[in-house]
Amino acid sequence: MISAFFLLLILSTALLFGNEFSVGFLIHPSLSRVDHRGFLPAFQVFARHFGKIMPIWMVGTLVLHLLLLWITWQWPAHHTVCLVCAVLLWVVIIVFSLTGPVPINDRVKAWDLAHLPNDWETERRRWDRLNAIRVLLIGFAFVALILAFRSIANLP
Repeated sequence: MISAFFLLLILSTALLFGNEFSVGFLIHPSLSRVDHRGFLPAFQVFARHFGKIMPIWMVGTLVLHLLLLWITWQWPAHHTVCLVCAVLLWVVIIVFSLTGPVPINDRVKAWDLAHLPNDWETERRRWDRLNAIRVLLIGFAFVALILAFRSIANLP
């Protein structure tokens, strides 16, 4: 039962990591190569769509990590340390997101293509940098989760 829970959380975290990676390193760079009149409306669509989904997905992931940690707290120390690291990383990821990329997304969603702010390109590049950091943090949390799972894989 716990292995199935672990695998479900691993799958969800992997999908979240893949989503953030693809947006930050594939979709966003590809769109930014076109004229801003083509790029910005698409970016606004992504900001609106992911602005609804990602908070639920990220907080849900943290809650599932916490639940798993609570259920397996008495297991071997290596497992617990790895899972605590994953939980702490998810707290950092959520706080970082709320203070970095999310406010930029909120501003982008409100931009009028005919009257862009003077610093819109700077804001876009700042979001790219912040998202790259977030992807890295999610990757570290994913590795910590995998290590926690591997440390208990041989338990009865």
